[in-house]
Amino acid sequence: MKLSFGLPLALLAGAIASPLASVGNSTFYNPVLPGWHSDPSCFQVKGTFFCAISTFISFPGIPIYASKDLINWKLVSHAWNRESQLPGVSASTVGQQDGMFAATIRYHDGEFHVACEYLGLPDGIIGVVFKTRDPFNDKAWSDPVTFKTSNIDPDLFWDDDGKVYSVMAGITLQEINLKTGELSQPPLSIWNGTGGTYPEGPHLYKKDGWYYLLIAEGGTEGNHSVTIARSHTITGPYESNPNNPILTNRGTDEYFQTVGHADLFQDTNGKWWGMSLATRTGPELEFYPMGR
Repeated sequence: MKLSFGLPLALLAGAIASPLASVGNSTFYNPVLPGWHSDPSCFQVKGTFFCAISTFISFPGIPIYASKDLINWKLVSHAWNRESQLPGVSASTVGQQDGMFAATIRYHDGEFHVACEYLGLPDGIIGVVFKTRDPFNDKAWSDPVTFKTSNIDPDLFWDDDGKVYSVMAGITLQEINLKTGELSQPPLSIWNGTGGTYPEGPHLYKKDGWYYLLIAEGGTEGNHSVTIARSHTITGPYESNPNNPILTNRGTDEYFQTVGHADLFQDTNGKWWGMSLATRTGPELEFYPMGR
């Protein structure tokens, strides 16, 4: 089972000065979400930061945290909080490492969307998209739109032309209809990463005419890392950053290990931040009793 705690990417040196993130106190330290907070995905809306977290077989699932300063976080709801949202699904799951994996949270046209995949069903993986206009209210989260995902870790991205895409582990791209769950076929392979194992956890962004593709590589243990590539077109080809990996602690004796599976987001001033998972390691970096 993957366990995590949140690490803002801008803070991996240990502390950073930021009048926005900490009004009246410009120094703060990681972790900002200690304990079990796997695969964090975050987004800022009207001055409030929201993060969604993996929960695997735990229910209620996909907790939503909110913060005004990136330091003080409050659990405000769960996207999956009613058995009626996915009838019979949890009862069909037996594996300890199955369940809800790698949520992505995004905001578009006044509505929050949380995309995730559920592993462990007899007929394979299903993708789910929960929606709400009030992330502070459990009851406001919708029943999900489901889709037959081609892989794990679905991301959501709205392009300038109004089309919506899902990027998944692999790394593949498909257009998605958020009303029906229909995916364009076949999935298009757009990047294989830099050669690390298990390219996964993709997130797609657009900035200054470039599409940026952020992924995790190396597996979820000591070789975990974050890499990035960019392209002028959404379908590629994607050019790898020559300085990849842009984030990793592999091959070091740093206290934080297994750093990876990151997401990027902006604050109200347009400054970019990121959140990733990591472990506080035990003897010989083999044990992490505080989780991931």
